[in-house]
Amino acid sequence: MAKETSTLRDRLLTHLPDPARAEDYRKDVETALARHTRRLRIEKWFTRAFWVYVIALLMVFLWRGESFAETPHGHRFMIGLTVLFTCGAMEILKHMINRSRVEMLTEIKQVQLQVLELQSAMQKR
Repeated sequence: MAKETSTLRDRLLTHLPDPARAEDYRKDVETALARHTRRLRIEKWFTRAFWVYVIALLMVFLWRGESFAETPHGHRFMIGLTVLFTCGAMEILKHMINRSRVEMLTEIKQVQLQVLELQSAMQKR
């Protein structure tokens, strides 16, 4: 077990950049995280706008579908309502997954930078 842990540790540490270039790597990470955060804000705006659109259309579909629910058009409105609600829920779920992914990436990169700083401090000694 100790040997497996050691090889896993060694494999993970080989993916780190050169400790001498720690500052360049930090700037690259900050740029990438800023790009991901900006993209997440745009996605959040789109998701909220789409959800407002879905709710507005659902209100119209419910209002129109109630007046002739027994006709084929009423059934089409109800099917449209179900499809639209499902699409809205999927967009919200997609945004939540992407937000969690970016948060996890941020945490991982922070730990990675701390390890890199420790390595560069040890090399200076």
